[in-house]
Amino acid sequence: MPIRRVCRPLAFRALLTVSCVAALASGCTGDGEEPLPATTAPTASGPVLQPGRPGEPNATLSGSAAAPITTPTTRPGDAKFYQDMIVHHAQAIVMVETALPRLSDTQVKALADRMQAEQKPEILAMKTWLEEHKQTVPPQATNPRLGDHDHAGMPGMATEAQLAELGRASGVEADRLFLTLMTAHHQGALTMVGEHAKLPADEFVEEMANDINVTQSKQIQQMQAMLARLS
Repeated sequence: MPIRRVCRPLAFRALLTVSCVAALASGCTGDGEEPLPATTAPTASGPVLQPGRPGEPNATLSGSAAAPITTPTTRPGDAKFYQDMIVHHAQAIVMVETALPRLSDTQVKALADRMQAEQKPEILAMKTWLEEHKQTVPPQATNPRLGDHDHAGMPGMATEAQLAELGRASGVEADRLFLTLMTAHHQGALTMVGEHAKLPADEFVEEMANDINVTQSKQIQQMQAMLARLS
């Protein structure tokens, strides 16, 4: 899996922590083009002289008029990655909610709970970033069951028929089916991370992608071990 640099988790963890708090308070359990950097500066504390054009007088600016305007910028590849990953995470939550009442193995149940606890705050963090950068937020960010359910071409996504089968299964059959579908789902997420890694990325987005890569790679190994035990 191509990862450009070692994850620097401090900024990501800080925003993710804020997202977790917000989630609890609300009651919820590409291309490679390089944009110009955003211009940021504090509001001027005194008047600023703005030279006039030839033959025109200079102008004196004060207050907010004297400060550069901050314009958030974003790379198209970052926005698409977050938009797609929100949809991807949302289906994982639907799969967990569908399977949890039907699972029988304590380890499988614990892992499913952990996935939901991790991915809900990640969705909120991605939603927040998209809103701050004036990008479209998928409806699944507020309700994982909303939006278009035609996911053809998005790697690892379960079909409607597979989700219906999961909803009918019970006991060990449900454990095995959940692990099988979620392993494929996680592998799809790693594919998405790998595709995003080929493009220039915002540092926060890159840290999120790295975090998803590490977490879901480990969970794939755990699910494969559980499947082997239950076979």
